[in-house]
Amino acid sequence: MKNLYFISFSVVFLLGGCMTMNGDNQLQNNNETKIEEGHDRYADVTDYTGEGYGLPGGETTHKIANEKFAEIEKAVSAFFREEYKTDVIVHNAVGNADGATVFVQSVSKPHFHTYAIIGIDVEKGDVLADNIWTETNQVEQAIFSGLLVMMMEEEFTILDTFISEIAASYPVVGLREEVINNVRATAYTTPYYFVQPLALRDEMEQITELYFANPDISADQLRQHFDRENYEAEKLIISISFFMEENEPAPSLFHDIVASFEDIEGVPRANYTLSLHDNKINKQSASGDQENSLEKSDIIK
Repeated sequence: MKNLYFISFSVVFLLGGCMTMNGDNQLQNNNETKIEEGHDRYADVTDYTGEGYGLPGGETTHKIANEKFAEIEKAVSAFFREEYKTDVIVHNAVGNADGATVFVQSVSKPHFHTYAIIGIDVEKGDVLADNIWTETNQVEQAIFSGLLVMMMEEEFTILDTFISEIAASYPVVGLREEVINNVRATAYTTPYYFVQPLALRDEMEQITELYFANPDISADQLRQHFDRENYEAEKLIISISFFMEENEPAPSLFHDIVASFEDIEGVPRANYTLSLHDNKINKQSASGDQENSLEKSDIIK
């Protein structure tokens, strides 16, 4: 930024020298403000718990959602119990243009994180408990992801062991649990990865129907209806992200992680993306993606 400012100033000076000292000071102040705002937008990933997260048009509804959170919690819990046969913990409600996005976590297996939307009457300041909805297949995908982990427990244990070994061997960290609970709705989610099985539509429909018919169905019973060896691995997306404890993402470190992962056997058959970010996370979007992030996609296992 300092280099860019120096070049800009030099060009103006050479073109006529008509920038006043007051103008110089104003430009410097504006640049410093932009830098400050940029820093304010990010937090250390080890400190971030979801504060500052926001959705478009949610300024007014967010205040109401905070004030009426107990009502939201009660209504959304009842909604998931009735519509999806699942008990959930309601962690957070974030205002949006239509009401509030409500982040929830399943109480027991299948484990997953997802969300629902509840309407808010802004003029009256009321939560509309009878106006709750979800995006098409959003919750079904989340439930299916948790059921996949149940059915492929051995494979996911190998994946978890690999990630634990990476975290122990390299200066990397994952998301805090509070972030996952408060502002993530990425189906089955751990501090280091999440599972997206939406493209496995036929399998998702069959397995979730079994779950809705019997929420206590066991993993062994589910395995009788799911062929772990023959589903299309390309359609099961697993995204793995590491954050540096400090400093910039190191290409050599990332190369080692990717090479180690490519050598591992026994993980879930899937299409993997591996990412390495610095130690900053965008507070408003809860994303670590930045220009310096490193990524390797389409690793088919």
